[in-house]
Amino acid sequence: MIRVLSGCLLGVEGFPIDVEVDVRPGLPGFEIVGLPSASVKESRARVRSAVQNSGYQFPTKKVVVNLAPADAKKDGSLFDLAIALAILAHQGELPSQNLRNMLIAGELSLGGEIRPISGVLALARLARQHGWSIVVPSGNAEQAAFINDLKVIPVNTLREAVEILNGRTYCARITPPKYEGFAHEPVQEQIKGQQTAKRALQIAAAGRHHILLVGPPGVGKTLLARTAPALLPPMTKDEAIEVTAIYSAAGMADTSLIQYRPVRIPHHSATRTAVLGGGAHPRPGEISLAHRGLLILDELPEFSNDVLQALREPLDQKQIHVSRAGYRVTFPADCWIVATANPCPCGYFGSNTKDCRCSSAELSRYQRKLRGPLLDRFDIFCQLDAVTTAELQYAEEIPWYTKKAALNGKARPHDLPIDTAAGQMLLAAQERLRLSVRGYHKTIKVARTIAYLDNAACIQAPHVAEALQYRHQRVASLS
Repeated sequence: MIRVLSGCLLGVEGFPIDVEVDVRPGLPGFEIVGLPSASVKESRARVRSAVQNSGYQFPTKKVVVNLAPADAKKDGSLFDLAIALAILAHQGELPSQNLRNMLIAGELSLGGEIRPISGVLALARLARQHGWSIVVPSGNAEQAAFINDLKVIPVNTLREAVEILNGRTYCARITPPKYEGFAHEPVQEQIKGQQTAKRALQIAAAGRHHILLVGPPGVGKTLLARTAPALLPPMTKDEAIEVTAIYSAAGMADTSLIQYRPVRIPHHSATRTAVLGGGAHPRPGEISLAHRGLLILDELPEFSNDVLQALREPLDQKQIHVSRAGYRVTFPADCWIVATANPCPCGYFGSNTKDCRCSSAELSRYQRKLRGPLLDRFDIFCQLDAVTTAELQYAEEIPWYTKKAALNGKARPHDLPIDTAAGQMLLAAQERLRLSVRGYHKTIKVARTIAYLDNAACIQAPHVAEALQYRHQRVASLS
């Protein structure tokens, strides 16, 4: 029996799999056991053809492949290369000891070429964790090489893999390009007026505070939300590896690292699984695809109630635990959320330009979707009103989003003290506005970000007053 190492994905993390191959006397056959999916079972045809078309003899005996542990479901085509090399080692084409301490993953074509696979970054991190080297398709090698202290062996064909592992051919040396993250370019449209909303977005971006923009149709809520990515700094290399690993697990990454912070804008008809992740074979949802980036939830009350209430956990914990009958996985979900909402179904409740035509029942049904426990997870609430004629005629000399330079490049002091006057103001406001404990602490966090932007040595009363303004607007417009 020959045993080689491979791996599969469990959510967005790599999971080690032992590929055990036994060739025994009997009628010719090829069997794969160990809870393989249909795509894994189809490896039998790919492996047989690839071995023969690469100039090797396929065993004319009973071939049994076991993927251990047997109680874990296996999916995908990434076991092809490991199975083929184990069979060739059993045939004496290469020494089995040459396959030790080596994670092998790749999809085979019928002609013996090795095609790129999904989830390589997760497998590369798994290999480094155990001190293994990794054999991957050449198309995935650059991505895997971004993991430090890992020996990457790129291969193009099955025959090349055998020659390299036999020591008869040297593998290409992979040097990943220097990572340089890019910041998002601002939108082209000029946004006039809405100075309070722009200020609130700057504060939210600086502290990654979740923000909800509320106002009637046409006041610029969606445009402001789509401008928000320009406030974010470029990703660090470590952040880029995290994000690319998620996209690779979802089959959405190319052969290098993702250069921009992700921005996801799901439609309000998206299902709970599409937003939060899961499915028969667990895949990350929109909130995980926005990890380290921005998730824009336009028209928040139009999302299903099931989706809205399920958002409460990831908004707090920055991750999602998905449990199903066959698996339990954790998806990362540390993203910044910018949401928009109309105050009522017609959009003009409280407007100073048009009367609201919604009935009290419609208002109650609409606002009930934004329940207190969900709203309490948001840090900043901002009411937008119609832009005046004077504001439309005003041309900004400096676009507001260029001020992001003041938000980045500094160490954020999470322990700024709060002075006596600010503390007394906060305690009085808690009683008057009936803030929850969560709302109380969120107000302190927002005030701390405001103090940081003002280069203050402590949190002062004006900082608390501005932070409370963003909580009070929620009470006035949505409760």
